[in-house]
Amino acid sequence: MSAHHTPEEIRKRLTHPVIDGDGHWVEYTPVFAEKIRKVTGDLGANVFLQSQRRGPDSLSMTPEQRAERGVAMEGFWGRQSTNTRDRATAMMPRMLYDRLDELGIDFGIVYPTAGLGIPRIADDATRRAVIRGFNVVTHEYFKDLGDKLTPAAVIPVHTPDEAIEELTFVTRQLGAKVCMFGSGVRRPIPHTKG
Repeated sequence: MSAHHTPEEIRKRLTHPVIDGDGHWVEYTPVFAEKIRKVTGDLGANVFLQSQRRGPDSLSMTPEQRAERGVAMEGFWGRQSTNTRDRATAMMPRMLYDRLDELGIDFGIVYPTAGLGIPRIADDATRRAVIRGFNVVTHEYFKDLGDKLTPAAVIPVHTPDEAIEELTFVTRQLGAKVCMFGSGVRRPIPHTKG
C-alpha cells in the first residue's frame, strides 16, 4: 500500500479549515483583454495586452541584456501545459471552485497573475483605467463563488489619491475583501538604460 494520500484525504483528517492564503489564478489574456475592452474601451484593452508582453519579452533577453536594462527574470512556471486539467483549473475560477474539496482547500484567497504587472503602467490615466477594468472583470468572474473564493483586487500606489480612490471603489462598489497593493513603482536610476 502506498503512503501517498491525496489532498482530499488529508483534509478529511484535519479538525480545522484549510485556507489557501496565496492562491493565484492565470487570467487568459485574449479573453480577459476583450472583457476589459467592454469596460474601458480600446485603450485599456490594448495597454493591458501590451503589459502582458513583459514576460515573453524578458524571457527572450540574455542575462546581460536583462542586467543592462534592470529587468528581472520573469516567472515561467505558470505556463505549464502537461496537465491540462490543472492548467484549466488555474484559469477558470468556477472550475477551481468545483475542485476545492479535491484539492483539500476550504477557502482560497486568489491573487492575480496578469494583474501583478498592471500597476507598473507608466501613464497615470491609462494605469487607473486598466486597473479599474481589471478589477471589474475579476469581480464578474468570482461574484458567485464568494463562499469559498475571494479574489484580490489590484490597487495602484503611484500616489495616495489613486490608491484611496481604487480602494474605495473595490470595497464599496465591488465588495472586495482582499487587495493586492501594486509594488514596483518605477523609480528610474539615472545611470541605467530603460
